[in-house]
Amino acid sequence: MPEPTTAVPSKQPAPPEPVAAAGLAVVETAQLMRGASEVILRHAGQNYRLRVTRANKLLLIK
Repeated sequence: MPEPTTAVPSKQPAPPEPVAAAGLAVVETAQLMRGASEVILRHAGQNYRLRVTRANKLLLIK
């Protein structure tokens, strides 16, 4: 008799979930950074650098 199979959890990140209290979407930094330690964010025509520090903190630089 074959052994029962167990479901393997997906390694895909979950889609952003709304924050009930504020009605805001949640974006995981892993999704945003895609494995990099630094990305450029563009807002209103300006570039901002978002970096993960050695202490695992976020640093946003204009």
